[in-house]
Amino acid sequence: MQNVPKVRLSRPTNNLERVLHFYRDGLGFEVLDRYEAQQGWDGLILGHRDWPYQLEFSRRRDGVVVPPAPTTEHFLVFCLEESESWEGMMKSLFEAGFTQVTPPQLYADSGVATYEDPDGYRVVLVQGRWKK
Repeated sequence: MQNVPKVRLSRPTNNLERVLHFYRDGLGFEVLDRYEAQQGWDGLILGHRDWPYQLEFSRRRDGVVVPPAPTTEHFLVFCLEESESWEGMMKSLFEAGFTQVTPPQLYADSGVATYEDPDGYRVVLVQGRWKK
């Protein structure tokens, strides 16, 4: 088996605890690591131990405000092949207090649900297989 590299997407936030609620309680991510006062930053790394990607969110301790998402066209896409997983994730998001928003035009199909995180970034959930 080949050694598969992991990808970590990292971005700053002003809303560390609210982002944690969205991605952990709504989307089911695990907290893989959390740090405080690391070179002037607090942060957390979310993901699933066996998945090839992680999301890192960090907050500056000096109070500098980070702007929200520049547009609604800044989004992540997660493809869930099993309809039970897709429906379960939507149920978890609803129970965590999040509601669907208009999907990006590129993903305005059936079998798509879109949510907005506390920073205004969209998360698109596609039910089905990747086409390519």
